[in-house]
Amino acid sequence: MTRELPWLVLQAALLVVLLHANAPEVWFWFAALLVLLLWRSFAWRHRRWQRLCGSAQEPPSTSGSATG
Repeated sequence: MTRELPWLVLQAALLVVLLHANAPEVWFWFAALLVLLLWRSFAWRHRRWQRLCGSAQEPPSTSGSATG
């Protein structure tokens, strides 16, 4: 969560700017906020997917006697 805190602050700031923007600026700030949210959600899904795949493919334990 500590890694995500700066991004959450940035998204909240963009939302405040969006709410106070004039008509021509609204679409630009809305697109910026949307791109940022999509990018962060894709990054979160990718990390989650890697974590799930990484835990499923753990190497076998090498403790015990060696056979050979």
